[in-house]
Amino acid sequence: MTQRFLITSGIMGVTTVILGAVGSHVLEGNISAHHLSQFNSGLIFQMFNTVVLLSITFMNRYVVRSFLNAIYFLFVIGTALFSIPLYLFSITELTGDIFGFLSAAPLIGALLMISGWITLFLAGLSYKHKKRSSKG
Repeated sequence: MTQRFLITSGIMGVTTVILGAVGSHVLEGNISAHHLSQFNSGLIFQMFNTVVLLSITFMNRYVVRSFLNAIYFLFVIGTALFSIPLYLFSITELTGDIFGFLSAAPLIGALLMISGWITLFLAGLSYKHKKRSSKG
């Protein structure tokens, strides 16, 4: 589980940085301020959720596994459904409006991310502290 969380956090983090560079160096000046704002919203949510995944990576000793799996999938799928369409919508000035079929995806993604936060809250309610053994 830890490996999956770390790999996913790494992939999400590096794509956020790469897309941030694309936004700053390629898109800025070539798309409207509104569309650049959409693009940046996708980046912000992707990075916040990457940090959340990284933060809970090392909680697997303390949180029920089913909660961690639910949190993982809700944040990863929610982030993808929220951020990717925003990235695509932001470049419609360059590509034309070919991504209209994705118009409901950000709403679904946001609902999944909200569900992830609620699941994290519920995991906190069920939290049981486990002392580390002190062998030495």
